Amino acid sequence: MIKGFGVAISLLFLFSGCESSHSQVTTTEHEPITTSERENIDISQEEAPALPAAHNQGEPINIVFAGDIMFEWSLEDTVQQHGADYPFAHVHETISEADYAIANLETAVTDHEVPYEKIYNFKTNIENLEGIANAGFDFVSLANNHTMDYGEEGLMDTIHALEGVSLDYAGAGRNKEDAYAPHTMEINGKIINIFAFSQVLPSMNWYAGEDKPGIASGYQEDRVVDLIREVDEESDYVLVYMHWGNEGEHMPETATRNYAEMMTEAGADAVVGAHPHVLQGFEFFDDQPVAYSIGNFLFPDYVEGPTAETGVLNIELANGEASMSFKPWLIDDDQIVDGGESYQKDIKRFLEEHSFNVAIDGFDIEPE
Repeated sequence: MIKGFGVAISLLFLFSGCESSHSQVTTTEHEPITTSERENIDISQEEAPALPAAHNQGEPINIVFAGDIMFEWSLEDTVQQHGADYPFAHVHETISEADYAIANLETAVTDHEVPYEKIYNFKTNIENLEGIANAGFDFVSLANNHTMDYGEEGLMDTIHALEGVSLDYAGAGRNKEDAYAPHTMEINGKIINIFAFSQVLPSMNWYAGEDKPGIASGYQEDRVVDLIREVDEESDYVLVYMHWGNEGEHMPETATRNYAEMMTEAGADAVVGAHPHVLQGFEFFDDQPVAYSIGNFLFPDYVEGPTAETGVLNIELANGEASMSFKPWLIDDDQIVDGGESYQKDIKRFLEEHSFNVAIDGFDIEPE
C-alpha cells in the first residue's frame, strides 16, 4: 500500500537503462502534446470533520471493462442516421453506474488518408468518439493492432481527439516513456494505475521509441513485469488491459496463462484481455482475477454467433483485493442489447466450460 506518488520517477528511471454517477475521480494526465510534435491533512479524532462517503476507505470501487470498439462498414451508416449514442443506448446505464469505465479503442481517430499497408485499416471521427464518452466510458486502451492503421500521424490525431473529449488513455504515446506509462488516478482515496499493452502488432515499427510515437508492446514479458512491479510499490491497485491471443479461439494458450500469472505475481490485481473477437474464460491466481478475452463490444452487423457475444466485466476493488463479475450482452444490428435470460444462461454455461477452476454464481465469478 502507498501513501504518495513516485510512479513518474520510477518509470523514468526504468526507461533510462461524460455524464455519469461516478465516484470522485482524480487523474494524472499524460503530458499535453504540442502542435509542433503533433494536503497533507492534520487529522485529529476530535476535531477533524467526517470524510464524505466518496472517500470512505472501505467503500468498494467498481471498474468496468468492455472489449473492442470500432465504427466501420454498417456502423458508419447507422451512426450517420441515428447518431453516435445509438449503439450504446441499451448499455449506457450499466456503463455509467460504474466508478470508472474502460474499453479498447480498435480504431484510429483521424482524417489522414494514407493507411499502413495491411489487410484491414480502421478509422473513425471525433463524433463517434464522443459517443463512447457519452456512453459513460472514461478510458480507452490504445494498445492494439489498429491504433496506428494510419501511421504515426493517425496516432497523434487520435490522442488529440481523446484529449478533446476528455477520455483518458494508456498504451500509446508520442514516445516510449509516454506509451508505457500507466494512467494514474485516485478514486475513493485509493491510487489506481492502469496499464495497457499489445502482444498483437503488425510490425516492430509500431513500437514506441525514445523519440518516436507508437504503441506499448506486450511482447517483452520481462519489461511488462518490471513495469508492473515498479508501479505496484506506489499503488493501492494495479490493473492491466492486454491485447493478446488468437482470433476466433475460445481458449487461451498455455503461454498466455503463464504470462497472466507472471503479471499477477508482479503486482497486477486484475488482468483483462481482448483481441480474439470471441469470449474466453476466467482464472484466478492467488485470488487475483484474470479475464482472458471479453470479446468484441461494438462491431458492425457482420458479427454473428460467437463474435456477437459480448458483455461487461466488473472488477470490484475493496480491502486491497479484486473480485470479478460478468454480465453478458449481445451485439445485434449495430447495437449492444440485452440478449435475455436464456441467452445469459447459455453464455454462463459456455464460460464455465472454458474457464479454469472457477464457479459462476449469477454474474459473480469466484475461484473454486
